[in-house]
Amino acid sequence: MVDPIKIIDRAQLSTAKDPWAAREAWRNHPSFSKMSQLRGMFPGFGIASGLFAIYLAYDHFAGAKEKKH
Repeated sequence: MVDPIKIIDRAQLSTAKDPWAAREAWRNHPSFSKMSQLRGMFPGFGIASGLFAIYLAYDHFAGAKEKKH
């Protein structure tokens, strides 16, 4: 059986080796991952693309019949 005190001691030893480990832990949070940052880069891009496609379809089928140029 594993002694929980030994596990806690090992965890404290690993942070004792690196005093900044607790302060650097936020870098591994999921909100700072590459995919999360890419999704947050263009927050309204998906909605805008969909609305623009609907506008283009409407303009193509119900738009002006006369070609100007």
